[in-house]
Amino acid sequence: MKNFIKNNKVTVVAFIICVIFVVLVFAIKLTFFPNEGTAIYGDRLDGIEKVEITDKQQKDIIKSLEDKDEVKSADTDIKGRTLNVLITVNDDVELDPAKALTSSVIDNLKKDQTSFYDIQVFISKDNDDTRFPIIGYKHQDKDEFSWTKDR
Repeated sequence: MKNFIKNNKVTVVAFIICVIFVVLVFAIKLTFFPNEGTAIYGDRLDGIEKVEITDKQQKDIIKSLEDKDEVKSADTDIKGRTLNVLITVNDDVELDPAKALTSSVIDNLKKDQTSFYDIQVFISKDNDDTRFPIIGYKHQDKDEFSWTKDR
């Protein structure tokens, strides 16, 4: 064993340095990224399976919006506890009728869903109307939407 170490000093030293380097990298990784294996939302999504918004409900929201004369297109997207609704309205639609479209979203959800999910509604036009886009937000604890202040 002594002869091996004497004959391979450079190799043994390089191996020891590599082992120390790997241990240091691992220690630094644990210091800066301690919760890498945990869920991105933590426990905020606990109970979501009891009030899950189904694909059918999302399609019903889209259909009820697109059935309105004011709406060109609509889409939904769920991220965690947030339901995003994207609505493109016709160029002649004013602010108040556009804001009233949120009732179609709420009407297609159950009470326990509206008290679990935050709902964001993004309403835009294809033209360059300076009053649009507008964004409405309903917190799970509130009954009404709040709207962007500059519109």
